[in-house]
Amino acid sequence: MARGKRVLLSEALASGLAIDELALIVAQDVRPDASVDAARAFFDRAGTKLENAGAHLLKASTQAAMLGEHVFLEHQFRGNETDYYDPRNSDLTAVVERRLGIPLTLGIVMIAIGRRAGMQMHGVGFPGHFLVRVGEGDGVLVDPFDDGREVDPTRLDLLSHRHLGAPKRVLAEHLASVDERSMLVRMLINLKHAHERNHAHAIALVACDRLVDLTGAIEFRRDRGMHALAMGAGLAAAADLEAYLAETPSPQDEAAVLRMIAQAKRGTENARLS
Repeated sequence: MARGKRVLLSEALASGLAIDELALIVAQDVRPDASVDAARAFFDRAGTKLENAGAHLLKASTQAAMLGEHVFLEHQFRGNETDYYDPRNSDLTAVVERRLGIPLTLGIVMIAIGRRAGMQMHGVGFPGHFLVRVGEGDGVLVDPFDDGREVDPTRLDLLSHRHLGAPKRVLAEHLASVDERSMLVRMLINLKHAHERNHAHAIALVACDRLVDLTGAIEFRRDRGMHALAMGAGLAAAADLEAYLAETPSPQDEAAVLRMIAQAKRGTENARLS
C-alpha cells in the first residue's frame, strides 16, 4: 500500500489482509515512518526458517513448541511486565524492534510467523488475556505472554481467577477462535486506552476514528468527540457528541455530554468572533 495514503481498515479487512498486515497499518497511524517493511521481512525470514525445518508437518504440540522456541528463545521476545500499558506494546513495529509486547501483539507475532511456516494459527479472545491456538481443530492453546508455553489446566485456572473471578466461569466462547476483525478491534481499544492514560488526545482520537470505521459503535464516536474537544476542534466535537445523544436513548452521561457540547460551541463562537 502506498505510503502516506490513509487506508480505511474496514476496506483493508474486506480485502482479506492478515492480522499482521492490518496491525502494521495501525502502526503507521502513530508513526508514519514506522518500519513496516522491516517487520514484514522479519516475519518472512522467521517463517521460512520454520517451514524449511518441516515444523508444519509435525503434530500440533510439537509445532507449538518449535514456534515458541523460535519466537521466545531464539528471537528473545518477551512480555512487558514492568510497563504493561506502554503504548509501544500495541504498536507491532515497535514490538518487533524492541522484542517486547503484551499478549495480543506477541500473539500476532506468533500468528504471523506460524502462518508463514504453513501452520494453522488462530487467535483466541480470552477475556483480558489474549491466547493463540496452534494446529487444526482444538489444536494446542498457548500463552504468548508466558513465552508461548502450552496453557495447561493449572495455567488456565490462574488466568480464570485473574480475569474471570473463578475457573468455573470459563465458557466455550472464552476459548473460541476469533477473526481478524475481533483482533483488530481489541488492538485499537488497547491503543485507545494506552494513549488516553497519557492524555495523548490526537493519537487517541485516531484510534477512536478507526473504531468508528470498524464497529460503527456510537460510544466510540462520543469518545472521538471528547478528544476533539480537548484539542480545540469545536465543530468536530459538537458533531460527534450531538450524534451520540441523538442515537443513544437516555444515556447516563447525558448531562456531562451536554456540557461538553456547550463548551465546544462556545469555543467555536469565540474563535469566529476573534
